Amino acid sequence: MVKIVLTGFGKFGKIIENPTTRLVELLKNNDQIHDFRVIEVSAGAVRETMEPLWEDAANSQETTVFVHLGVSEKAPHILLEKVGYNVANFSIPDERGWVANNATIVEKEEDSFETTLPIEKMEAQLLEKSCNVSISTDPGRYICNYIYYLSLTHSKHSANKNQHSLFVHVPLFSTIAEEEQLRTIEALISTIQTIL
Repeated sequence: MVKIVLTGFGKFGKIIENPTTRLVELLKNNDQIHDFRVIEVSAGAVRETMEPLWEDAANSQETTVFVHLGVSEKAPHILLEKVGYNVANFSIPDERGWVANNATIVEKEEDSFETTLPIEKMEAQLLEKSCNVSISTDPGRYICNYIYYLSLTHSKHSANKNQHSLFVHVPLFSTIAEEEQLRTIEALISTIQTIL
């Protein structure tokens, strides 16, 4: 079985109740998921939480997939993000007060990385299951992109090439109901397990 690590985020800006916090909590009993984390919306918390997990994956013989959930108020449905970018440009401070202004996330690294997962195939399988998803190439430049680019960088440099990452933007529950979002994320997890 593929080792899946699922992350969500806490509050930030005007988002007091982040739907990804709730989704991670609801998925804690899913036996297809190995580890769960809800992370403070800050660059510091991302590194503090994720570095040990990325290191564990790098030292493991198992295939590990990091599935990062984040909320987008503008998303009309669930978005499978294909690309992470090596730039942090925050329109609001993160939860520790940092406002990045076109900051490079990882020095001397490529401008962008794409997920190593077969995202088009995954999208097709999810659409067959009547899941309302599409592929996106713009995760923004806030903490969602920050965690994704770092995760993709670790995947790219994993010695055994057995580390993968995916960022998934979910809308507010007022746009797509909690039950439907939960069903889609469960289907995504199952798809990852069968596709690798």
